[in-house]
Amino acid sequence: MSHPWIAVLSTTVLGLSVPLPAAAAAPAGLALGLPAAVTATELGGEDGVVRLENTTGHDLSRVMLRLRLTGAAAGRVELASADWCDHTRTTAVCKVDRLSPGDAISIRLDLLARKNAPDGAAGGVAVSASAAGVAAATGTFPVAVGSPPFTDVSAVAEQSEVYLHTGDTAALGVVYRNSGPVPARLRVADPAATGFDDVSWTDCPDDDGDACLVELPSGASRRLGFTMRLAGDHPAEPHVAMTVEGAYDRIVTDNLAVYPVCVYDTGRCTRNVPGTHSDVFAAPSARAVTAEPAPEAVGGGFGAVNLTEPDHAPVPVAHEADAEPPYDFFDEVTGILAYSLLGLFIVGASVALGLRKRAADQS
Repeated sequence: MSHPWIAVLSTTVLGLSVPLPAAAAAPAGLALGLPAAVTATELGGEDGVVRLENTTGHDLSRVMLRLRLTGAAAGRVELASADWCDHTRTTAVCKVDRLSPGDAISIRLDLLARKNAPDGAAGGVAVSASAAGVAAATGTFPVAVGSPPFTDVSAVAEQSEVYLHTGDTAALGVVYRNSGPVPARLRVADPAATGFDDVSWTDCPDDDGDACLVELPSGASRRLGFTMRLAGDHPAEPHVAMTVEGAYDRIVTDNLAVYPVCVYDTGRCTRNVPGTHSDVFAAPSARAVTAEPAPEAVGGGFGAVNLTEPDHAPVPVAHEADAEPPYDFFDEVTGILAYSLLGLFIVGASVALGLRKRAADQS
């Protein structure tokens, strides 16, 4: 039996390859397994797996697999990943030092359509494989640009508002509903809650560290529950954000679940109470008043001393009867004239006495 027949038979039995296109003839020694076609979208394409098998009876060294986007594909599609290979946006190079008989390497490609690339045929991917001592194997497979799948996932908070005392633990929930035609993978971020602590999921199917991962089939709904404890009397509103992976979500404005909080200790909510124009919903709860402990007794035989604030000391206030009379301009002028006349009289009397004494001395 010839080597080509051995390659075809082995790959068929293992079920690890697809029929090779006409251009992907497999030389003796190396067998290529290429996908029939790959469709790329802006969110990524379907898995494209390239397989290279050693069909010789001896080890192969310096094995190398090269992939390159050709034609219009180089401008419409980019190579987002190629497993462990070195790659750029248009090429990938995969190297293996040694490949034993019957062993194979498989490379999973992720082709991503460039933004605004037109749908339809976009060229292909050229593949070549080489190893020391055997002929190279080549092949191509076509690549097309397609529209990503669309879905419609919405989030609905179970509680329209939450009433709590400081220290209470709230059990909250959010329901996700997929109204789109394709399945959706949800990445639900851990609840964000300023003013709360002890935040934890209660029924997350797949906890990814900082998010809960949920597989949501078309037409299905899923509830996620979580708990959190109110740590202060002025909290922010808890909220849970969600994104859809692997599909376009038609409406993203309904992906956020928000929980208004009303605190009994203050009688206030984080937003206006429904039906009113105020965030005040009740008088502050009695639990908000912290009782002052009674002072401890000092010395033996004396009871507790109640400390009270000193009485307010009255401040004297000037009454109207004690106040100064209002200013009178006429009285002031009259007083000035009276003092002036008195001064003139004294001066005149002094002059008269002086003259009289002088006359007496001359006589």
